[in-house]
Amino acid sequence: MLAHPFILMVLVPAVAGLLGYLIGRLRNEFSFIGTVASLYYAIRLFLLSRSGEPIELTILAIGNITAGLRLDQLSGFILLFISIFTTLILFYSFRYMRGRESTRGFYLYSLLILGFANGVVLAADLVTLFFFWGGLLLLLYAILLIGRGETFRTARKALLLVGLSDFAMLLGIVILIVRTFVPGGWIDLAPRVPLPLYDPAMIAGFVLIAAGALAKAGAMPLHTWIPTAAETAPVPVLALIPAALDKLLGIYLLIRLTVYMFDIASNMVLRNVLMAIGAGTILFAVMMALVQKRMMKLLAFHAVSQVGYMVLGIGTGIPVGIAGGLFHMLNNAVYKTGLFLAGGSVEHWAKTDELEKLGGLARQMPLSFVSFLVCALAIAGVPPLNGFFSKWMVYQGVLAVGTEGNRLFPVFLVAAMFGSVLTLASFLKLLHALFLGQRPAQLERVREVPLTMWLPPFSLALACVVFGVFAYQLSLRGLIIPGLKFHELSLSGVWSPIPASLLLLAALGVGAVLYLLSVAVKPQAGRTFVGGEQIGYSEESRVPGTAFYSSVKHMPIIGELLIFGERGAFDLYNWLVGIFRVIGYVFREGVDRALKALVEFIGRLIYYFGLGLSRIHTGNLPLYLSWVFLGAVIFYLLLFLR
Repeated sequence: MLAHPFILMVLVPAVAGLLGYLIGRLRNEFSFIGTVASLYYAIRLFLLSRSGEPIELTILAIGNITAGLRLDQLSGFILLFISIFTTLILFYSFRYMRGRESTRGFYLYSLLILGFANGVVLAADLVTLFFFWGGLLLLLYAILLIGRGETFRTARKALLLVGLSDFAMLLGIVILIVRTFVPGGWIDLAPRVPLPLYDPAMIAGFVLIAAGALAKAGAMPLHTWIPTAAETAPVPVLALIPAALDKLLGIYLLIRLTVYMFDIASNMVLRNVLMAIGAGTILFAVMMALVQKRMMKLLAFHAVSQVGYMVLGIGTGIPVGIAGGLFHMLNNAVYKTGLFLAGGSVEHWAKTDELEKLGGLARQMPLSFVSFLVCALAIAGVPPLNGFFSKWMVYQGVLAVGTEGNRLFPVFLVAAMFGSVLTLASFLKLLHALFLGQRPAQLERVREVPLTMWLPPFSLALACVVFGVFAYQLSLRGLIIPGLKFHELSLSGVWSPIPASLLLLAALGVGAVLYLLSVAVKPQAGRTFVGGEQIGYSEESRVPGTAFYSSVKHMPIIGELLIFGERGAFDLYNWLVGIFRVIGYVFREGVDRALKALVEFIGRLIYYFGLGLSRIHTGNLPLYLSWVFLGAVIFYLLLFLR
């Protein structure tokens, strides 16, 4: 049984990580072997899952109740990309993490996370899933302790927010088990027929488990640990956790809930709640990203914002919207991981991610620039890249909800489209701040990163192009539709990615020729004026890009909300900490006062008892004899009159 591919998907990365931790000199070798072996088995299982028939392995059987692992087309697809992303990130980290503190711990935790993530995806029932899910919470806490600055605060925040949502998830699992218990139990992640969401107990179980999925994915208001992690965690951790694995696992579980276990289309109220969460996550997170002055925190808020599109698409309950949400999950993991890794290459040389201290690196880091540019255009939804296609499907799902009579669909649609515009605006700012404009003097010696660091983001940028141009043939028919058990999707409108790509390439070619014949051949230096006075070409005249859209903070209402958001007013963690402090203060004061009153009462009792005893000790011998006689009488009565 230990040689079964399901078991090996969990054990091989974990064992490789432990061996690398114990034998430090072979850490990279064991890490490489563990990730490549996991990728090998993931490819095998993915190909095996294409047959369409689920494959099961029973781990534990007590009477008619069983717990085990299962492979179907959805889990095979997710397993494959978990291994791909982890392999690319660890390949990148071999150079990035060299010489840094806690390197051994990073590889150990990363490989353990890979093994437990595989266990989550292969779980056949909610109990098995929660076992691996809870293990990931502890590993998340451990890996967030790696980095710079207040890592303990970051890890504690993630533990509280994700831990509370996991507790809610456990409560939801218990409700489902109790409510639907029959011989064998009904806790299967893929029952034969999805259940309608009419019963209040079923709805409660669904909502509680969905809270765990949304917190793992990073949807609002359970998202705030992700931007905080961007302040302390190293780039490979950010690429692995919020950008790749947590998005895959959180949305995977949400798909299991809404498509396989329950029929989300049967409850319009829950659909509206999910769509509202999605729309709010899109807008609020992208607005926060727009005004950030640190690269990693800006990317972290976009990692949150993109979850909104996934939740919005799934919340429609329409096949095209659900497929769009799942496709966007894959696309987001591709371009968001690429953005973190390409941005990390800049931070690796510059030793900072503050946008004011960066700029003008496109010529010195051309491969990183191209990778970042393609991924930035993809996340903004520029055609023909993959982000455009999945967002287009989500829009169609929202429009289809409108045909059912839902009057809220214009709000959701406008929020999604406006979010794309703001995403493009913030990445124009980021591209200018990192790669364009004037280069600071301290970055003159910056050069392109080694192969192990530029190849992973470049490969992911190439995947953005492939998944967009061949979206019908490769992504939808090969991955998304089989994983959702849909026979076919009806897409509205006309979009031909391949002809559009050819026209775009032709337009870019013409533009490149015109550029080379004009500006590139005859560069012109402009004069800089401040207050009508011309100043020299110096650092003081450099425009870093951090001032882009700073006027947003001065807008009525929106500006105040952004300032409150930056101060943590909307951070659920701060609210929880405040509530716990109040509860602790009340209990501390109440217990202190109760103990003080009890001590005072006992003291007075002893005092008066001693005072009484002292008064009866008068020194009179007849009185003492009377007490002795009285004691003898009482002893006699107790002994002989029982």
